[in-house]
Amino acid sequence: MSKKVFLITGGSSGIGLAAGEALANEGHHVISMSRSMEKVERAIKEQPELNGKLDFITADVSKREDIEKVHRYIDEKFGVLYGIVNSAGVIAVGSLETVGIEDWQQMMDVNLTGPFMLVKTMLPLLRKANGASIVNISSIAGLRPGTSIAYSVSKAGLDMLTRFLAGDLGPYNIRVNSVNPGLVRTNIHFDNNIVQTKEQYEEMVEKARLRHPLRRIGRTDDIASIIRFLMSDESSWISGAIIPVDGGVTQENNFIPRKD
Repeated sequence: MSKKVFLITGGSSGIGLAAGEALANEGHHVISMSRSMEKVERAIKEQPELNGKLDFITADVSKREDIEKVHRYIDEKFGVLYGIVNSAGVIAVGSLETVGIEDWQQMMDVNLTGPFMLVKTMLPLLRKANGASIVNISSIAGLRPGTSIAYSVSKAGLDMLTRFLAGDLGPYNIRVNSVNPGLVRTNIHFDNNIVQTKEQYEEMVEKARLRHPLRRIGRTDDIASIIRFLMSDESSWISGAIIPVDGGVTQENNFIPRKD
């Protein structure tokens, strides 16, 4: 790929951070958007080599004024945007009877409305690229119900947004795809208080590992590699795809004889 300008939300941790690093390592200018300066500082402390490699900017994808601030920054400095990775996400476990209205609204705001507002606001810059790519980081929870009604519904909505935008923006030579990870080792469960201790997390991971046919959970670079591909010209005829990257867990079936 020739040097391009990309925007990644949720870019200071987990999948977003790994994707940003992968694209920056190819020589691209990556604007890494995060609502938390604390997470930015944590990322730089844990990976000092990222300081200066990624262009960190603090903004909340669920706030229209923050998105407009980022738009002004990109427009004034570059005048064009070659791609967006919508990686920002929040999760809270809960069924209909247990999930709070506030949690439901926050997950819709960040996981679904945020990507919609971001793409809508950045569209003039994306059109100038004449070949932009948008990758939405969804989840296998959008393909089948997970442990959170709100998270599953928000990700299913994100997949439909992907499909709609692929048709809607295709005439502008803008491609739109979803990547749907299974369980990936990141800080999301700690940051959203799903688990409080390392022991709880490792117990959750071990249970999940055994459900995966490949017998491991995901690494952030497993997801970053498919994102890199979808942002590149190598995938120039792929749009509207919903791609599970999940170690085969969506194929889990009790009728398939187990090997252990």
